[in-house]
Amino acid sequence: MKKLVSMTMAMAMMAALFVACGDDGTDDETPPPAVPTIALDGGDIDQPQEITNPMSVKVSVTAPGAIAGFTVTIDSPALTAEMLATAGLATELNLVNPGSMAEALGALGFPSGEAVSGKTALTFDISALVPMIAAIYEETSDHKFILKVTDAKGQSTTKTLTCHLTAAPTIALDGGDIDQPQEITNPMSVKIGVTAPGVIAGFTVTIDSPALTDEMLAAVGLAAELNLVNPGSMAEALGALGFPSGEAVSGKTALTFDISALVPMIAQIYNETSDHKFILKVTDAKGKSTTKTLTCHLTGKAALAYNNDADLWANTATVTAANVPDGGSVQYRIKGAADWTDAVLVEGSKYRLAPVYETSKNAAGLDVHTIKAGTGVFAATNYEVRIAKDGQTVDSKEFATAAGDKIPNGDMSGWSKKQMTTDGKTFWPITYPNAEGNSVWDSGNNMFLEQYNDDGTPKIFTPLCRQDETEAGTAILSAQMVMGFVFAPGNMFTGDFNYSGFSGTVNFGKPYAWTARPRALKVRYKAQVGKIDKVGSYDPDKDSYKDQPDRARIFVAVVNWKAQHGVTSGMTEPAGMWDPAVKTSLDEGAILGYGDLVITQTATGWVEATLPFNWYAKDAANPASAPFSLVISCATSVRGDYLTGCSTNTMQVDDFEWVY
Repeated sequence: MKKLVSMTMAMAMMAALFVACGDDGTDDETPPPAVPTIALDGGDIDQPQEITNPMSVKVSVTAPGAIAGFTVTIDSPALTAEMLATAGLATELNLVNPGSMAEALGALGFPSGEAVSGKTALTFDISALVPMIAAIYEETSDHKFILKVTDAKGQSTTKTLTCHLTAAPTIALDGGDIDQPQEITNPMSVKIGVTAPGVIAGFTVTIDSPALTDEMLAAVGLAAELNLVNPGSMAEALGALGFPSGEAVSGKTALTFDISALVPMIAQIYNETSDHKFILKVTDAKGKSTTKTLTCHLTGKAALAYNNDADLWANTATVTAANVPDGGSVQYRIKGAADWTDAVLVEGSKYRLAPVYETSKNAAGLDVHTIKAGTGVFAATNYEVRIAKDGQTVDSKEFATAAGDKIPNGDMSGWSKKQMTTDGKTFWPITYPNAEGNSVWDSGNNMFLEQYNDDGTPKIFTPLCRQDETEAGTAILSAQMVMGFVFAPGNMFTGDFNYSGFSGTVNFGKPYAWTARPRALKVRYKAQVGKIDKVGSYDPDKDSYKDQPDRARIFVAVVNWKAQHGVTSGMTEPAGMWDPAVKTSLDEGAILGYGDLVITQTATGWVEATLPFNWYAKDAANPASAPFSLVISCATSVRGDYLTGCSTNTMQVDDFEWVY
């Protein structure tokens, strides 16, 4: 009983003590301040916020008990400790006591120091900061800002602002870099991979190609602007070319399509070096888009074409050479020749094949021009043209030029008789070096050299020019002593001969329809060349020629004359002598060029001779329209016009033809 009384008294004393200790003079009925709140303006801070640009990220804080602490912890694969350190920040931020971070915090939109401490409410804006995450990070991810606010009563609230980054769509080239040009080859792989974590809402393809033009695309039911999500009537055509469309695209997070068959087709319809672009734009359901340009580069195949425009008088032609590689050239040659000659670029892709003239002095000191071997384009010739790089042929073509011109009766197979008329009198017909009805060639034949009996048999037959009796189809020129005392050289020429008053006039020159400029004149000859045994009384240099070796001569001249040029000799003083190797023109007009052969040795067998042209006027127009444009002359004695020479000289000639 005594023990129970003692316990009761002890409990009463403790109760009195508690009452005394709890009496602090305040009103036990005053409630504590509300705990801090953290809210997202216009949004739910407890829900992830999709990162877009722009976006609004404004945070409001209330703390009726006054802010005593405010920390921000950053948990982000983009805003790492290393990255934040470069901006003077850290993953743990104290907005009340920012220390050295105050300025950097303010730059990013965070208040700090006095702007936070003791405040019962504040708002801060990090709308500029959050979109920056997408600029430095591409993967789908969460970026968290853990906000903890503590008031002066020790009450705290923590909220996590989660900013979600949905990666933008990606467009990639399988096995290659889509940002680099892809060379078009056949075959080739062109597979495109697309990812869109936010699901595809839009996919367009813009074609920018000189080959795939609007007209060409329209022909296959397409256009330069393609909408793969809403293809309309183009769906079937798109599928045929390798593009997905409609439900195969819309709402997908990933897809792959293959245009490996389409791209090589470009090279089949286009051959110029060029870029062909496919501009791909993918937009996801969150409005994010990515654009990539797939550039397919075509190195055009080198190709040659002859333009069929040979000017065989100017000796030029052109070719079109497409896609000549860097460091390459266009070259030509006579088919089978050892060396190539560079063609000259004219403009664009056109190249000219042109002669190169070399200039020298002839024996008379005149400038003459000859065409360098291997240059220019001539008649009756097959040519090879190529595009070459490092000495190797990239592409080649061949072409042949027209046959060129023939010299009338150049084979000396045509012979006839010409009626001789002198001083109004008609005599008997004499030998004429032309087929019946033609009149290109003539000679100094006259009635004193041929006379006939009434039955037509020859009484005198010593023509200066006749068909050789033992080699038909050749001309033989024989020097003669006319009437036994007047020397006359054997001769034949293109022109006309007139005889009057015991003197003959050789009128040089015949019209000629030139279509091509020749390199040379070719002729076969035999010759008997002796000593000069007759000198003309009118020869100003007769004393220096007596008993000297004689010389025969063949020459050719291209002229542009308004009239024939006459040379008269015989019983009167000779007049009109000329030499194309010493003059560039006469009163009748210009001598454009000449070839010359002086024969000093007897040749009993046939000799094939080539007389290269020396041009005075290399750029002169084709003289085909001139009244007289061709002279060929053959004489058994060089000074026959002066009646000086060897009376036993002969020359046999045949097969006159142009060399091209």
